[in-house]
Amino acid sequence: MKKNLFFICCLLMLQHVVVSQNDSLSIGKKVLTKLTSYNWEKDYVDMKDGSILLDPSVGKKAVMCLIFRKNGTGTFIHGENASPFRFQIADSILIINAVEYKIHKLNDFELVFDQYLPNTNDDGIKRFHYLATTDSPTEIYLRKHIKPFISISALKDTAFLFNEEVYPEFLGNLYTNKTQHTGQTFEEVHGDSYNFIEKAFLENIPKNTEGVFKVSFTVNTKGLVQDIVVNESTQEAYNAKLVGAILSTNRLWIPATWQNKKYPVKFQYIFQLVKEKPNLIEFDPVLYNEYFNRANSLMARKNYDKAVKIYTKCVLMTDDAIEAIYKRAECYEAMKITKNACSDWSYLASKGLKKAEKLFLEKCAK
Repeated sequence: MKKNLFFICCLLMLQHVVVSQNDSLSIGKKVLTKLTSYNWEKDYVDMKDGSILLDPSVGKKAVMCLIFRKNGTGTFIHGENASPFRFQIADSILIINAVEYKIHKLNDFELVFDQYLPNTNDDGIKRFHYLATTDSPTEIYLRKHIKPFISISALKDTAFLFNEEVYPEFLGNLYTNKTQHTGQTFEEVHGDSYNFIEKAFLENIPKNTEGVFKVSFTVNTKGLVQDIVVNESTQEAYNAKLVGAILSTNRLWIPATWQNKKYPVKFQYIFQLVKEKPNLIEFDPVLYNEYFNRANSLMARKNYDKAVKIYTKCVLMTDDAIEAIYKRAECYEAMKITKNACSDWSYLASKGLKKAEKLFLEKCAK
């Protein structure tokens, strides 16, 4: 009787072990199936308390993702670099190149894991969040950083929004009135084309016209402008003049190319015309902000000369135009008028501003 009881107990224990092993194998198989069903796009990293960490890769033109394969190999994509790895699965533990990670969430939307450190305080453990996607790394990059706009023809040609990765070059130079091709940066194309259109527009409308004009147009694969639409206008009588200014850039474009193929690019520009009021005496906060934002826009487009004039209007309105003076000094420096930049920094330093004092000592006190 005792022998039978002992045999039954052993059998039950063996069944329990077998069932546990099967459960473990079942969990591992489910994890493998889920991991290999998607590519995993990096979302963010946080700590166990939920505080999100600043990721140095954020803002860079890079894609970070994990790719798992059923044969136990994988690839970590980081920008243009691809690092191979081998992995194993034990229950909810994911072992990548001998480093153990604990999976906390795995479904058709998200993968969350952290490095498995049993004897480490949770406060010191980073948690990695990845999103499930069927996109390839190239498609992720396209979606995140290039953003195709719409299909514009029966051939399903894609128009891209004007952006830092896919853009045409602009041959019209506002300052020399000549055409040139020097391998332009995105900022140069933006500034030169915007200033060219704005100048052509202003030459054909009454002086001191005020208004806001939101416009879109496409530069096609032949470098021609098409599909011009004034989406918003506070002075509709001048819409045709703006369209004409945009058309004047025809044949001044070199078509955008991405991965050895030409693409049309859709531009969306806002032109804000502000009437000059040179004889202001009292400080007007609304007008001050209007001037300051206008000058910032000009500075961003490298139209430094005009930006200086408008920053000066801000300075003449109030003694507290600290940021406007800093910005004006930056413009002077960019224009290589160091004497004026030093004068602005010296004035700000006299008001006890350490940043200005440092700039003056570095660039002027030589």
